[in-house]
Amino acid sequence: GSVLFSLAIPVLVFVFKPDSLLLSLCVALLWSSAPLLAYAISRERRSSLPPASATDVRELRRTARKTWRYFEEFTTVRTHFLPPDNDQIDPPRGIAHRTSPTNIGIGLLSVLSARDFGYIGTGKMADLIDKTIATVETLPKWNGHLQNWYDTTTLLPLSPGYVSTVDSGNFVG
Repeated sequence: GSVLFSLAIPVLVFVFKPDSLLLSLCVALLWSSAPLLAYAISRERRSSLPPASATDVRELRRTARKTWRYFEEFTTVRTHFLPPDNDQIDPPRGIAHRTSPTNIGIGLLSVLSARDFGYIGTGKMADLIDKTIATVETLPKWNGHLQNWYDTTTLLPLSPGYVSTVDSGNFVG
């Protein structure tokens, strides 16, 4: 359909505005190439990288499981299902009771990934996402935007209050 339409453009321009024929031919050429362009960018690309070795796959899965364990252990009712920024081990200071939109977004992504890796089921995934989003909906916002840092125990924004475009983008992503 788009190719036929692109052929109609120059004909209509020739009839109604012949002085714009050259421009209409350029537009028609671009328009008619749209299906080919869509096909080219939609093709599955073959990787030129060699497949990962069994050892590499085991190591990557071990790292993924340890990463999920962090979120599983620290994103709980104690933190209102918001992932803490960090857990400092050396020197031992424990959980940092603060979170940001980036932390929340990555926490949500970790829940989806845990489900994809088979660490949790679909019901658990939905429950964790629901609890996190329910908390996010209650957080004080500035003009509808999440502020950059919140205390995970009180859910109050930390001073100084500000909105970070980077962290907001990470949350949305």
